[in-house]
Amino acid sequence: MTAIKHEQMTPKELAKWLKKEHEMVDALAATLSERVALVPRANEQAWIDGVRKAFEHFRAHMTKHIALEEQGGYMEPVIEQRAALEPQVARLKHEHKEIVALMHATHSLLEDLQPQDRLIMRDICHRVQDILRYVDHHTQSENMLLLSAFTDEIGTKD
Repeated sequence: MTAIKHEQMTPKELAKWLKKEHEMVDALAATLSERVALVPRANEQAWIDGVRKAFEHFRAHMTKHIALEEQGGYMEPVIEQRAALEPQVARLKHEHKEIVALMHATHSLLEDLQPQDRLIMRDICHRVQDILRYVDHHTQSENMLLLSAFTDEIGTKD
């Protein structure tokens, strides 16, 4: 994606951009979720390789997604429209740092994971599922914030 200054976007363009990005995150999250649904009882190395690959795709996209959101000041139009929403915007921005930290810690565990590390496999499954829930909740919060700030401008038509 070309780096676009989000402050130059109209509210409708911003909402469409976020929707498209969130759809990509959802697709990667679905693939990753399938991978960590069950801890394997056999073929552990193949499972590890599959989880590493799916997690790395998800992590790379999320890291880029977060960087693009923050680089362009994606929530500046929200604050301009409704200054009272600034605390929620600050919370979402802080969550970006937390999500990146959680992904980094999980990535480190995955890098060292061996087929005999059954407890760590289980822990990674739980960690990844938690991260996916946090990202989903974060996405919902972003969407609700945009809707509450720009309901009149966005409307319900595409």
